[in-house]
Amino acid sequence: MWHKDGVEPTYARRLDGAVERGRILIEAAKIPGAERSAVLKIDLGDELNQHVRASTQATVDAHKAQVSAAAQLRRTAAVLMERGLTGRDIAHVLGVSPQRVSQLLNAPQAQD
Repeated sequence: MWHKDGVEPTYARRLDGAVERGRILIEAAKIPGAERSAVLKIDLGDELNQHVRASTQATVDAHKAQVSAAAQLRRTAAVLMERGLTGRDIAHVLGVSPQRVSQLLNAPQAQD
């Protein structure tokens, strides 16, 4: 629900429609800046907000760890190749498929 003095509140059945409903209400109220976008801020209360932040941060942290692990795997595969191991041997040592070793060795270095 969004409410402004002198303007009737608006409701949306689901959150995915709230921004559009708010934008329409802002335009109807002739509020300056309505031609830009509306932003939805959701406040679920301290406890639930904390849970949402923690789970979102955990997802971000997991992604960063995965990117870091992939970079380390690329570097390790390259070192093993420089030391003379075959692609199949590298696959066995790293516990990945030979196709994955090929991907690792051919990945752009800029990603590291």
